[in-house]
Amino acid sequence: MEKTGHLEGKKVLLIDPDEKKENDKTFCFWAHEEDEIYKDYAPIVSNQWRKIQINDNQAQEIAPFNYFHLNSIDIYEWSRRIIEKFNITHLKEKVVGIYKAEKLFVESTNTIYHSSWVFDGRPPDFTQISQKDYYISQSFFGYKVQLENDRFSEEVYHMMDFRLPQDVATQFIYILPYSKSSALIEITRFGKEILNETTAKKELDDFILNNFGQFEILENEKGVIPMSSVLPQSESGSKWLNIGTRAGNVKPSTGYAFKNMYKQAKSICSKKDLQANKVSPNQRFLFYDQLLLIILTLWPTKGKPIFEKLFKVKSSYFVLKFLDEKTSFIEDLSMFGKLQIGVFLRALMFWLYWKLKPFLVPIALIGCAFFSLDSDTNSSLNISTYQLVLMVFGLLIVGIPHGALDHLTGFISKDKKISIKFILVYLSLMVPIFFIWLWFPLVGLIFFLVYSAWHFGQTDIEHWEISSNWVGFIWGSCLLSYLFLTHIPEFKTVLLALNIKSDLNYESFYLLKHFIIGLCLLLAVFYRKAEWLLLVTFLFFAQFINLIFAFGLYFIFHHSRLGWLHLRKNLAISNLKMYVLALPFNIGAVVLFYLFFTNFELSLNQNIAYFFIFLSCISFPHVLSMGVFYREK
Repeated sequence: MEKTGHLEGKKVLLIDPDEKKENDKTFCFWAHEEDEIYKDYAPIVSNQWRKIQINDNQAQEIAPFNYFHLNSIDIYEWSRRIIEKFNITHLKEKVVGIYKAEKLFVESTNTIYHSSWVFDGRPPDFTQISQKDYYISQSFFGYKVQLENDRFSEEVYHMMDFRLPQDVATQFIYILPYSKSSALIEITRFGKEILNETTAKKELDDFILNNFGQFEILENEKGVIPMSSVLPQSESGSKWLNIGTRAGNVKPSTGYAFKNMYKQAKSICSKKDLQANKVSPNQRFLFYDQLLLIILTLWPTKGKPIFEKLFKVKSSYFVLKFLDEKTSFIEDLSMFGKLQIGVFLRALMFWLYWKLKPFLVPIALIGCAFFSLDSDTNSSLNISTYQLVLMVFGLLIVGIPHGALDHLTGFISKDKKISIKFILVYLSLMVPIFFIWLWFPLVGLIFFLVYSAWHFGQTDIEHWEISSNWVGFIWGSCLLSYLFLTHIPEFKTVLLALNIKSDLNYESFYLLKHFIIGLCLLLAVFYRKAEWLLLVTFLFFAQFINLIFAFGLYFIFHHSRLGWLHLRKNLAISNLKMYVLALPFNIGAVVLFYLFFTNFELSLNQNIAYFFIFLSCISFPHVLSMGVFYREK
C-alpha cells in the first residue's frame, strides 16, 4: 500500500493482540534476483542460498533462483517505520467479530470500530474443517544453534533430510545455515498428529549431535501451518477481504505462503483504487495438491519415497518451478510418469469418490425415475410392493430416526433430556394438527404444505450454505407444488380420502408447472450448486413415477438423510450413539405410525392418504425443533 500510494490521506487502524517485538518467525521464498518480490524485500534479506541438499546427497544448484531468508523482526520493524510516516494507529487488542451493515463494523475486546474497508488476517478455525475432507498440518519445532566447530556450507540449505522415523507421518529435518557454525535446524512433520515438543527435542538433539557435534541453543521456534485445500468458509463482502492464511494463501501440499500473500497484496493495490481481489487457486495445481494430501493422509509412509524420488528424477530448479505453479501440463505429466504412479492412481480413485460423493444420492434418485416399475397392486396410487418395502425400510433407518432426536435441539427440553414434560409438550403440539385435519381438512393440508415447504427448504439451504430462508421457502414450495401438479390423479385420490373435493386437471396447471421447474433450475444455476441442479433433474423425472414413491424418495433419502447428518455434525457423536439416543422416540413414532397407517378396515388408498396426516402431526413439533436448531447453529 505504501509503495502504490494507497496510504496517502487515509486513516488506518491496525488491530493485533501481539505487539510483534520478537523475532518469532522465519520467512523464506525463492525467486530470481530481477523478480519484483526480491527487489521489494532486498533491504531486509538477511541470508540467501543458491543450492539445495536432500538427505546427505550432493547439493544441487537452483540457479537462476536463490533461496532468500527474512527475519520476522525485520519485517515488523519495517512496518513500524511505515506506521510512523502515515495516519496509522496500532492497537494491541483482539478482534472478536466483524459485522456488515451500512458500514463495516469491527468489534474488539474493548470497543467497536467502523470502516469502509476491512482486511481480515485473523487465523481461521481449522477445527471446523469437515472430517470427510483430506487435510493435514505442517507442524514444526526448531533451534537456532551455535556449533562448536564449523560444519555448515553457507551456500547450501537442507530442504529435506528424511533420516528420521517415518512410522506415524512424513517428517524431515530442515536446515538454514547462517554461517559455517550457526543455523536454524527444525524438525517438520506433515501429518494429522501434531508434532510433540518433547519428542521433537529428543529427535533434534540426537540428529544434531550425531551429524554436527556439540551445540548451543540460541532460540527456539515452533508453529503449525494448515495444509488443506478446503479452508473454513469465512464471509467476505466487497470491501471485507480475507488475507493471509484466512484467504487460502497457504499452498496445500507444502505449507508455503509468503509469495502467495505477496501476490494477493500486489493485486489488491494494482490500480488507483483498492481492489477486492480474492485468492483464485490454479485448479490444475490444486488437483495435484489434493492428490498429495490424500497420499499423506491415508499412506503417510509414502511421503518420504515420493519426495526423495522427485529430487532424483527432476532438478531442484524444476521442483521449485513446479511449486511456483509455472510448469506446463506436458512437463507435469513427464514428472508424474517418473514417480510412483501406482500410489497416485490409488489417490486418484479416492479423489474421484471424494468429489462425487455429494452427488451419489441425487444421481441414485434420478436413477429411480428410470427404474422399471412393477405394479403388483390395483391401487389407483400405483404403489408396488418393492416401493412400499423400500420406503418402510428408509423410514425405519433414517426417516423416523432423524426426527427422534428433537430433545437434543433444545427447543422444548433446555437440558436436552427426555422427560415426562417433554413428551407431554411434544404430544400437545401434535394433537391440534390432528384435529385440524379432522375438522378442517383443507386448512390442515395447506398448513402442512406451508410448514413442510419451509422445513424442507431450510434443511437444503443449510446444506448448500445459503443464508436466505426465503430462498429455502421458495425452493420448498416449488418442490412440493411440482410434485403434486405432476401427479394430479394420485393427488386427487389423496384429497378424496381426506374428504377434500377438487376438480383439478392437468390442463389448468400446464404453464404453471413449467414455470416452477424453470424457476428451480434458475435458482440452482444462480447459486452454482451442482447437487441442487441434480435434485431439480430428479424433480423433473419424478413426474414419471408415482406420487407416494417420488415424495418418499425425496423425504427419506434426501431430506431426512441431510437432517441426520446436520445433527450428527453439530452433536459430534457417532451414528450408533445417535440411534441409541433416538431409540425411545423412534419406538414411539413406529407405534404412532402403526396406529395411523395400518387401519385394516380402510382401503390401501385411504391408509396411504392418512399417512400424510401422520407425517403432518409428527412433523409439526419436529419442524419447530429443527428451526431452533438451525437458528442457534
